[in-house]
Amino acid sequence: MLRKYRIPKTILWVINLLLIFLLIFTLYRLVTFLAFRPKNISFGDAFPAFWMGLRYDLRWISFVLLPIVLFSLTPRLSPFYSSRNKKWWTWYLAIVTFIIFFFFAAGFGSFSYNKTPLDAGAMNFAEDFKISWRMISQTYPLFWMLLGLIVAVLFFRWMYHRSHWQVINRTDGLGIPYRRKHFVIAAVVLLFFSWGNFSWPPLSRNDCFQFNNSFKSYLSLNPLQNFFATLKLRKPDFNERKARDAYPVMAEWMQFSDPEQFFIPPGNQSPQQFTGKQT
Repeated sequence: MLRKYRIPKTILWVINLLLIFLLIFTLYRLVTFLAFRPKNISFGDAFPAFWMGLRYDLRWISFVLLPIVLFSLTPRLSPFYSSRNKKWWTWYLAIVTFIIFFFFAAGFGSFSYNKTPLDAGAMNFAEDFKISWRMISQTYPLFWMLLGLIVAVLFFRWMYHRSHWQVINRTDGLGIPYRRKHFVIAAVVLLFFSWGNFSWPPLSRNDCFQFNNSFKSYLSLNPLQNFFATLKLRKPDFNERKARDAYPVMAEWMQFSDPEQFFIPPGNQSPQQFTGKQT
């Protein structure tokens, strides 16, 4: 259907890739829903979470596909310029697919282990890799999981090759010229998907918590979105001025007999017992 608009081969391929990746992300969310769904939540109840998840998925798929479109603004870097270019771009997609599947496997394991999505706290396991690896290897069949992951990645690389061949087979002889405007339009569309919203601010992790249900919120997030959005939360954010302003309220609520018992004098870096008024 799109061939009659004489759209360049690269853009047709990117559209095919977008559909493939969208299928991968959607299947992961569907499997997560079926595996961990609470009894009181039906598919109809979770549909808004799937819709929100579609926006998160399109964001990350756009991050993956945008380099292909941008590099192809220079024709000699297009995946259809030479067989070498096709090889490099399909390997790029295979590596990205491996990373995505790795995060999906880790996200599924996180849901299975503690009923929460994968976040940056998982990096704590890397601090003592030997113990963490032993624990994970005793809990999960890592050999078969890694083997399945490699096989799946190779299968999808074959799919990317086949999709590339299908585009060539369907467009040969049509004399489709190179037109930069098609690539500019495709880049704008992908940038819009990566923004995720029709207004400011862009789509963020916090948007998923509108559901007032933890499972729906976690279901809408894909592991990539949640992991990278929580990286900045690994380090505690302490604001001394706000803590001082809130201290009288907390002291009253906790019913301190002496409100200044745990007062933090100016210049101190850590809480300490302090009696008597400042002079």
